[in-house]
Formats: sequence, C-alpha cells, structure tokens
Amino acid sequence: MRMVDVARRAGVSRALVSLVLSGKPGASPANREKVLAAAAELGYSPDSNAARLRSGGGRLVGVVFDGHDAFTARVLDAAHEAVAARGEDLVLTMASASVPLARALRTLRAQRVRGVLVISSAPVDEAAAALLMSGPAVFVGAYPPASLDGAVGSVHTDDDAGVREVVRHLAALGHRSLLVTRVVGRRSGDVRADAALDEAQSLGVEAHEVPATAYDESAGVLVGREMLRLSGARHGGGSRSTALVAANDALALGAIQALRAGGLRVPEDVSVTGFDDAGSGPSPAVAALGLTTVRQDVEALVSAALDLLDTAASTAAGTERVLPPELVLRSTSAAPSA
Repeated sequence: MRMVDVARRAGVSRALVSLVLSGKPGASPANREKVLAAAAELGYSPDSNAARLRSGGGRLVGVVFDGHDAFTARVLDAAHEAVAARGEDLVLTMASASVPLARALRTLRAQRVRGVLVISSAPVDEAAAALLMSGPAVFVGAYPPASLDGAVGSVHTDDDAGVREVVRHLAALGHRSLLVTRVVGRRSGDVRADAALDEAQSLGVEAHEVPATAYDESAGVLVGREMLRLSGARHGGGSRSTALVAANDALALGAIQALRAGGLRVPEDVSVTGFDDAGSGPSPAVAALGLTTVRQDVEALVSAALDLLDTAASTAAGTERVLPPELVLRSTSAAPSA
C-alpha cells in the first residue's frame, strides 16, 4: 500500500496526504478527515514502519476508531500532534461493519505498536476483548465494556457531571418538561441519559427519553421528528417538552434541522443542548450555529491517554482518569415561551 493509493481513495493530492499524515498544519478539517479515513480503511502506515518492524519494533502508537464524527476527528488530530511531539509515529485503523474491531486490533498488534488508543464506544466481543488485554490499551473519550473494567485504561470526561449541569441550566431557565436522548447499545449513552433523568427527577422536572440509534446527525433528525410527533400528540393536553437534551452535538444538530423543518423555532419554541463541543476546534460549526453544549478537553484527554500508555506495563493498565466537563452557554437554550 502506497501513499498515492490513499490519495486516490480520499480524492486529494499525494502532497496533501503527506501533509496530514506527518501531522503538519495546512489541511482543511474536511480534507484532513477524508485522508485519515482513507488511510485507516486501506490500513496504510508510513514506510518507516516497515524498518521498525524489521528491527524488532519501535515507538509506534496504534489508534482504532469507528466513526467520522467531528469529535472523533478532533481526537485523531490531537493524537497526531501529541504523538509527533513525543517523537513517535501513529498507525491508524478503522473498525466498521465490514472490518470488525478484532480484525482492526490484529492489524495494529501486527505492527508491534507499543499501545493502542481506542476511540470507540461500540460493543466489544470476546475476540476483541482478548486482543485489548494482550497489550497496553486505553479508551479515549469512551468507556470500556464493564467486562474490561480494571483490565484496560480509560480516559473520559465526567459525562454524569456534565449532563447534570445541562439539566440544572435548563431548569433554571424555567423548563419543566425535557426530552432526553439515549443512544442505544452505548455505555456512554446510558451514562448520559441516566444522569439527565436522575437530575431532572431530583429537581422536580418532568423528563421523557427517546432512543437514538447512533451518535450522528441522521439519528438526530429522527429524534427531532419524534419530538415533533410527541408535541403534536400532546397538543391540547399534557405537558409538551420544551427542551431536548441530546447525547452529543451531532444528534443536537440533526434534531435542530428536523425541528425547524417542522415549524418549531430554536430556542423560542424548543431549547436544544449537545455534548462534546466538537466544533470548537478545527471545525467551527457548533460554535457558529450557537449550540449550547458541554465541552470536552480533547487535548487533555489525549495527553492523559498517552501518559497511561507510558505506565501501562505497571498496575496502571486498568486506571480510569476522569476529566472535568465545561458547560458552554450559547444561543440554542433560552427560557420557554409563555
């Protein structure tokens, strides 16, 4: 596999591929994301890796991810920069429906990486779990499955605290009925939804949950349509939810599209909040659209994860590090209309 193959797959120049994979600035966020995805799909790593393999290894850090969302892209960017600053190289691979997590992990282990960063909250089967425990591994911005607690490292934001701040903010604005998204099959989805529902109950605020199939805008559109349906069903009776607590920014943005298309104004008719503040980095979309959200410190997450890899040979292998969230107030949340 050559760099030109990555360029063809991504639809960009070879020079741009070299720029992105070397961790240098100059590429747009969209092009950087396309190059990283193409490299991962093709299993491409720089030729220098081959020399390291022949010599018995080297300072390689593996990364496996499973999405193209803005938060994942920011983590990948931060990982490139942080690893390069440490004089190391990054090897990327992507898990997907056609490339199971276990296969992606085998690819990384075959490269003799010194450790693996996992940017995924997808379910982990037995084969993948065994591979994760075969060497240092740290989940970044995500939770390992409960079966791996204490066996692998994890670095994530305090999701529980962040979502509770959101609910308290909405309650202080006067919202008395909330709709909360639960991303099905994701541990982080359960943590965030449970925290929102529990905090609402403690404040005497009515809260209902709606399932989301993924952390993406398409799933958010479906959430928004369901909120419209529920609003219509309760028109003239019962309380209408006046705020949506979305599990991440992509869900929030998709829901906003659907709500506005259905005739509801944000925030005049419905307040919407997200989680990640993914657009505060290379892509300004979230900030530009004025989304109230919870910011995750991506650079700090990556730095802490690499520190865990440095000490993973000791008892720190199963260490969990939890970083504080930051509520960012913008224009998609306001007091409910009378």
